[in-house]
Amino acid sequence: MIFIIILIIGLYFILSKSNNVGVAVGDIAPNATFTLINGTKINLYNFHGKYVLLYFIVTWCETCAEGLHILSQIIPTLASKNITVIVVESYNDLGYQGIPLNEFIKSYANSNITFYYGYAN
Repeated sequence: MIFIIILIIGLYFILSKSNNVGVAVGDIAPNATFTLINGTKINLYNFHGKYVLLYFIVTWCETCAEGLHILSQIIPTLASKNITVIVVESYNDLGYQGIPLNEFIKSYANSNITFYYGYAN
């Protein structure tokens, strides 16, 4: 009887791990498409084999603004490690009114940074 209980518990843990959702650092990201500020679309598949940092923001969030400011200051370090940064405004600013994304960028990021900026669908 104890053997059967141990077997059932073991199967539960094995099967439950296969149902996990999400990605960890170093995993291959699921394919996604984002619309950039200029209207062009980029696909994560285009960055296959490269390191990508997705930074999701909302334009009414002070913490998001400070994070973008910090990211823009460490761009040389990120670039030296071949890390591409894609800043993505969460869909519809999560339902709250924020400033337009281009104004957010002008206010909180260095003008010479090489991030991609776009919108989540």
